[in-house]
Amino acid sequence: MKDYKILFTGSVCSGKSTAIRSLSDIDTLDTDARASDVTVRRKKNTTIAMDYGVLDLSHNARVHLYGTPGQERFQFMWEMLAKEFAHDAIGMVMLVDNTRKDPFRDIRFYAEAFGDYIKKRRLIIAVTHADVEPNPSIDEYYKFAKELGFFTSVMFVDARDPRAVLGIVEELISAVEQSVEWDKVCDRILDSNGFTLDFYKPIYEESLLDAAMNKRGISGAMHLGSDQEELCSNINEPDNKAILTSISKLASAISEKADFMGKVSNVVVAGPEVTTLSMFSDQDQALCLCSDHEMSLPVLKQQASDLLQWSQENEHLA
Repeated sequence: MKDYKILFTGSVCSGKSTAIRSLSDIDTLDTDARASDVTVRRKKNTTIAMDYGVLDLSHNARVHLYGTPGQERFQFMWEMLAKEFAHDAIGMVMLVDNTRKDPFRDIRFYAEAFGDYIKKRRLIIAVTHADVEPNPSIDEYYKFAKELGFFTSVMFVDARDPRAVLGIVEELISAVEQSVEWDKVCDRILDSNGFTLDFYKPIYEESLLDAAMNKRGISGAMHLGSDQEELCSNINEPDNKAILTSISKLASAISEKADFMGKVSNVVVAGPEVTTLSMFSDQDQALCLCSDHEMSLPVLKQQASDLLQWSQENEHLA
């Protein structure tokens, strides 16, 4: 029996678990847990260790499908999967959610995180949710991949559809495994797994403040509108509230007076023994946070950016 391995990675809600589930001949091993941070804005559960499935290609060939958790806080599992479970994988599939604010940033992030791994095997960039947001286009993805030095295939796929995901597997394996009757494999998978539309939906109705408070280390949050007006807040300390409002106004003033710097989108005031006060803005809104001083600022920034992005998406959907 010839065994092949493929590693799927990508951001939260990019479709890793769905893609593996759509192909697997076995009940997939998934280590989901209830989301406890900003991912609750997009899904109730999140993968905390890995996804695993098996696809039989023929009587003497099969492929093992591994999926990484999307959240950066489970990055230790990325290394374990890359160096142990899938160290001999034939290729990597980087799933990219086209509805993300900056999907190119996601590609750059995972390209850096798995840099050595990608150098030694085939990479495919699989773009999902293009039915919701058609841009960036496939040509833009190819151009960006070339700028990064990747000579890779880019595919727009629906992770719910076994035919689309099987196309990725065929792209990776057909050159080394020529005995597979891909049409028969496709028919069999469709008969057994079907094709359903119960995929990504913004199913979790929750306020921006609730989502922010689900992040460990956050003790208070305030949402400001375009004119620095308070939209909602659960910060009880008047001094902290006043300082955060002033920080937001200061960022706007700096952006106006020092246009050579570009828009100032975040300001953080931190001390070794006090609460960290931070302001993150995006277009016509800002999120102000009180957090523990030991909390990682890059992680805090990423969380705030995602919260603001998804807040805008929900307003648009409403």
